[in-house]
Amino acid sequence: MTEFKGVVAAILTPFDDEDRIDFEYVKRLLRFVEDEGCNGFVVSGTNGEFPSMSVEERMVLIETCASHKGRMFMVAGTGCSNLRETIELTKFAESVGADAAMVVPPYFFFYASEFGIVEYYKRVFDAVSLPIFLYNIPQCSGIRITDAVVEALACYPHLAGVKDSSGDLGSTLHYITAYPKLQIFVGDDHHCLTALAAGAAGHVSGMPNAFPRLVTELYAAFVEGRDAWPYQMRLSMARHIYSAFPEFAVNKFVLSRRGFPVRHCRLPLVDLTETQKLEFEKLMRAAGLWDVD
Repeated sequence: MTEFKGVVAAILTPFDDEDRIDFEYVKRLLRFVEDEGCNGFVVSGTNGEFPSMSVEERMVLIETCASHKGRMFMVAGTGCSNLRETIELTKFAESVGADAAMVVPPYFFFYASEFGIVEYYKRVFDAVSLPIFLYNIPQCSGIRITDAVVEALACYPHLAGVKDSSGDLGSTLHYITAYPKLQIFVGDDHHCLTALAAGAAGHVSGMPNAFPRLVTELYAAFVEGRDAWPYQMRLSMARHIYSAFPEFAVNKFVLSRRGFPVRHCRLPLVDLTETQKLEFEKLMRAAGLWDVD
């Protein structure tokens, strides 16, 4: 199985004025994050607004990214609430050359039993040989990836690991400690360095869409044995500023300032207002984090 490690950009999905995916933008974004030091990327994940896309749109997006992943490894977000669609999308990702899939639990059904969640995942694992990451983001899915779920799936050799975006450092550290054979990725910018020091395989973040060096420089310092805490403080400061704004819209705004076309979020998400754009840039400049000029 591929060793997945390092900085993984959770890439956004750019929608044009007609609400269509701009695939040329996607290709350019992949080169941008690769050139800035990212080791891999997730497509059709949370930052990619996956619940707002049809299965067919996600397939075209995944295939496009698989053909233009360059030197990075690619993780395809394939989870749906509909099991049949999850299997279809995961099999498709495997067929077009994705390196792994990331499968969120069947969101909305927060009252589902652990038995039901396990059986759901088993059907997916039985359908493919592609490495699979379980996606723990209970604040969105309504379902936590418990020990019972992980242990029930441990018999599958293509269980690659867990991406923990719970925001709970204790949860991430537990996965790292309890499952040393799995590759655990932290999904919270505030906890990046602590998780890496504890043995996390890497960090999955939406920040590299707009400010990749805030994450890649931290990771480089950690790997090289340099003091990485100043980089963590910068990343945490940026995340604090981000928290006052809609993140996906912020990333699309910043990329437009970097010379990318103006692209939009898909409803029900909305773009930044002009006031929000000015305020965000002002705060990032004041913090010494605006490297766009």
